[in-house]
Amino acid sequence: MLQNRQLRNKTASDITYIIWLFCLFSYISSYSQESSQIKPIAESFTTYTQLPREIAYAHLNKSTYIKGETLAFTVYVFDKNSKQLSTVTTNVYCAIVDNEGNIIKNKMLLAQNGVCYGSFFVDEPFFSGNYNFQAYTNWMKNFDEQNFYVQGISIIDANDTTPPPLVSSHLDIQLLPEGGHLVANTPNTIGIVVKDTLGLGVPNATFELLDSNNQSLGSMGTNQFGIGKFALTPDHGTFYKVRVKTQEITQIQPLPPSEPFGIAMTLNKLTDKIILRFNTNKDTYKSIQNKPYTLLVHNGHDLKTIGIQFTDATEILTLIPHKDLLKGMNILTLFDEEGNPILERLYFKYEGVQFVKSEEANFQKDEDSTLIKIPIKTVNPKAFNNFSVSVLPTETKSYQHHQNIISALYLQPFVKGFIENAQYYFSDINRQKEFELDNLLLTQGWSSYNWQQIFNHPPNAKYSFEQGITVKAHINQSKYNTFAMFPITNNDFETFELNASNTYFEKQGLYPLDKEQLRFVELNRKNSGIKPHLFLEFSPSKIPNLEKYLKIEPLKQPIIFNSNNSQAFLINSWSGVEQLDEIVLSVRKKDSRKEQLSQQQHGKIDVFDDNLRRSYMDFASYIQTKGFRVYQNDGQLNIINPSATSGTNNSPAVFLDNMRLFDLNTLYQYRLDIVDYILVDKSGFGQGVNGGAGVIKIFTDPKISITFNENSPFQTFNVPLTFSTPSKFYTPKYAFYKTQFYKDYGVVNWLPNCKVDDEGNIVFKIDNIQTGDLKISIEGTCNDGSLISEVKNIQIN
Repeated sequence: MLQNRQLRNKTASDITYIIWLFCLFSYISSYSQESSQIKPIAESFTTYTQLPREIAYAHLNKSTYIKGETLAFTVYVFDKNSKQLSTVTTNVYCAIVDNEGNIIKNKMLLAQNGVCYGSFFVDEPFFSGNYNFQAYTNWMKNFDEQNFYVQGISIIDANDTTPPPLVSSHLDIQLLPEGGHLVANTPNTIGIVVKDTLGLGVPNATFELLDSNNQSLGSMGTNQFGIGKFALTPDHGTFYKVRVKTQEITQIQPLPPSEPFGIAMTLNKLTDKIILRFNTNKDTYKSIQNKPYTLLVHNGHDLKTIGIQFTDATEILTLIPHKDLLKGMNILTLFDEEGNPILERLYFKYEGVQFVKSEEANFQKDEDSTLIKIPIKTVNPKAFNNFSVSVLPTETKSYQHHQNIISALYLQPFVKGFIENAQYYFSDINRQKEFELDNLLLTQGWSSYNWQQIFNHPPNAKYSFEQGITVKAHINQSKYNTFAMFPITNNDFETFELNASNTYFEKQGLYPLDKEQLRFVELNRKNSGIKPHLFLEFSPSKIPNLEKYLKIEPLKQPIIFNSNNSQAFLINSWSGVEQLDEIVLSVRKKDSRKEQLSQQQHGKIDVFDDNLRRSYMDFASYIQTKGFRVYQNDGQLNIINPSATSGTNNSPAVFLDNMRLFDLNTLYQYRLDIVDYILVDKSGFGQGVNGGAGVIKIFTDPKISITFNENSPFQTFNVPLTFSTPSKFYTPKYAFYKTQFYKDYGVVNWLPNCKVDDEGNIVFKIDNIQTGDLKISIEGTCNDGSLISEVKNIQIN
């Protein structure tokens, strides 16, 4: 009959105690009765887990987007074991795919200190429907566990009048014995999960256990996520079923037949310990009596084992103090005497998981904006920290994330299935949530660490950690064997001196942005440039795809949007507003940059924009306005400084991207299309004897691409895969701010990379045009591994 699980009183002799022994990277306990199967299990586990793992989490500003909005995000990449940000990988890939796995948009981002941020514009390629957002690194593709991040999002096209698909009333009822087996004639615990056709839990359903004669053995109910459990001692040959009732439907689901041989497993949590109960029937007991079984506990990195033996009873109790469990996820697997895994259960230990909490937010209103301060006093402002902040109307329906940064790091990577509303278990944690999480884990069955894979298919480092782009330059022909690569935004000027026998040279750690090109030149004995003959290979040259991934279920609540009943909502002039802002900002940026460069170098500096570039035909016409005499004829260029202090040389020293040009013919009719800024120092201060006639330094803008003429000494290459520069997030402009549409779907602000100030505050502004109260969602990391995930509601009059 249906019964509540209760721990029966046992004497001390019934309790199996634990001895821990440190071995290699794992902790392994040693017992005289344990057989030799422990060593190969431990060795296989150590081999399987020796490669480090990375885990990705992406904080999206929303979960539901109106076509025409911007999907903005911050990606955090962690070391799976230490739970600290990973600094090994710089290349992070993000993609949006549809339900068929087709890639709609993707890009590569540059991670610094394990964090990067970016955005996708939700435009023409998108239609109303559900999509998956992916964030991953190349290294993650080496592993069977899903360490990359996948999140379901919903997109609404306001012009799409197609009605939403009808949802079937059929229930998906799963009956899952704890540990994985329903064993006859011994106590079992069975988990029940009731889902709808969208894959979401059906809350507060009632279920009744029936025997073969349809006699009721008791009834219970599911929680808000459609999860419940019950106890049963099944008779062999008796078939049981569960009748589930919701407000709309009644459905019957049979239990799997009970197995005549086997071991059942039940976990109970006490205040400071857990107790594992292993039960078997008399027939099984006869065949396993005194045989050495092993209980193995691991978290994907550390390993502990406990000896288990059925000696004089069909029940064994194993007590494990909480202090001896591993922080976070504990995967408990029972092995038989031959080293075969036969049962598995997941348990989560909250103690040791490092959280930080913010204090009450305060705000100060000005005429056009409101300054908001959120204190997080436990953060060390001198250590690296990053917080992403989404600001939405407090009634929003468009922020329904299943994961937060804590669940993505500590829970989802260890299970095989999708966890609905996983973030729930890691916000405002209390005993009830701990109990609910344990019920959830009871229903998860085997973990993402597959023992067949562990024993037979340890991962190989087929996919590398990626740090930028690697370029292999093959030399078709060369006279001088010295080459130079011109600088780009994230890489300096570099020369490559080769032996005559070398047929290629290689550059690792390139970080080209957007449409940046690579330019190479071969240097002669005078360090003058001649056009090289190179062929380049790039790695990576395209964004790697995820061949297999867990498709995430839809949002917690289906979105039904009727554009016919709403007023015009989005003002489609963001591009114009953005363009105007960029014009104003570019002028200010140009002035401030000129001041900054002037402080760093001696001389007069001109920072070039399109207007200044159009003012001169070429470099010669520009430089003669600086008081130099310029002679440009028949492919030759000479520059004379009439006020030179050197008696023997009156030609200034000229540099192009920090490379001295001894042959100025390189600059014959040199266009200014790609010039970033030019420094002119007619005194030659700081250049020694080489600067007696002055110094001219030309710096090109690596973000500007240009096709050089045939006489150019450069060989220019397009880069097939570059890093996307994060765009400034512009809050959408709405026609109305007091409509239900704005309350449901509006955006107030998004801040992808907040840092605490010296006083421990996150500080940001919002425009006063937005009205109503705010919902502020914070995700982030600090203090070398502490995490924060909070939602704050702020009342602003």
